[in-house]
Amino acid sequence: MPSINSFADIVHDWRGLLEAAERNPEVRASLEAEYQLLVKLLGELQELKARQEEMKAVRMEVTQQMNATVRRGKEVAIRIRSVARGKIGPTSERLVHFKVAPLRKRTRKTPPVPPVVKERTGEMPEMEPGGSGSPSGTPAA
Repeated sequence: MPSINSFADIVHDWRGLLEAAERNPEVRASLEAEYQLLVKLLGELQELKARQEEMKAVRMEVTQQMNATVRRGKEVAIRIRSVARGKIGPTSERLVHFKVAPLRKRTRKTPPVPPVVKERTGEMPEMEPGGSGSPSGTPAA
């Protein structure tokens, strides 16, 4: 028999066992202690599942609050950096402390050096005597 792992399958299985025990009074009498324990555990499991769902909702709500706080904090950080740039000056290197890039003088890029090309000696490959006009010796098309 396959293993039962999902919450719904476990609850369904336990309820089925309890109903089967209720329909068979001669068997239930011999397992009354286990029957009562399973009833208690089923109640606990359902309470814990309800609590888990409640906590999931609370977690989602807290996540939304955190995201809203992050948005507000980013706006305030932008304002702080703007005020620092205004007070210190846009070219001051002290802006680096606020993680703001200061305006710096742009350096001029040097033009790229052209690649060195070896000069050919101007010699043509030797042709075979009596051969055709192509250096490979095959007739040219």
